[in-house]
Amino acid sequence: MSIATRYSNRLDRATSQSRKRLQESRAIGNRAALDELGEVFQECSEAGWDGYNARPVDQEKMLCAFRIIDSLPPGFPMPSIGADPDGQIALDWRTGPHRILSVSVDPEGVLHYAGIYGRNKHHGTIEYYFSAPDKLLQLVAEL
Repeated sequence: MSIATRYSNRLDRATSQSRKRLQESRAIGNRAALDELGEVFQECSEAGWDGYNARPVDQEKMLCAFRIIDSLPPGFPMPSIGADPDGQIALDWRTGPHRILSVSVDPEGVLHYAGIYGRNKHHGTIEYYFSAPDKLLQLVAEL
């Protein structure tokens, strides 16, 4: 076996091992948020889950939130998960008392967001297609 072949084989193994570690790291990073999503879904899947008249979180909304969380890049900050009384899943990022972003996941393909960035406030909507859109990643990065 030539030196080039041995080097190539070693490089292939190292690349494969690095890829595997990255995938495992991503799974661990997302796992806590995805577990929290499952807990929220279980707790909020019945009408009136808040003790009042909250709408239930249905499976479609939970799956949309799952896709967003699962598509976040490796090493990206994971959101806290909650439910809104209108039955939407809420993804929340907080880096301080005046640095907050809350995003409601709508199964119609729209994210509704509101954020406080120090003295500035932002709100709006973002279209998405089964993954985290660049605008969402930018909003979180600005926190």
